[in-house]
Amino acid sequence: MDDKVKIRCPACTHIFRENASRVRDGAQVNCLNCNKLITLTKETEDPFLRRALKAAREIRAAKDAAVHAAIYSGVASAPRREMP
Repeated sequence: MDDKVKIRCPACTHIFRENASRVRDGAQVNCLNCNKLITLTKETEDPFLRRALKAAREIRAAKDAAVHAAIYSGVASAPRREMP
């Protein structure tokens, strides 16, 4: 699973990728092309930024679900010791 989200800069319309863990409401990222500071908020008018926030939230939720499934299925836990 790819953990990067595509973000489109509202100033230069250049598309760049950022880690989903860093793309959160209230976070700020710099455009790699024009170096403009982009503030990511849920209330933004730009549909591309809202889509990036939603995709990042879904990726983080999927990763958390995979971790929880691994923990509760016993894959991530230590092997059982046999008692004498």
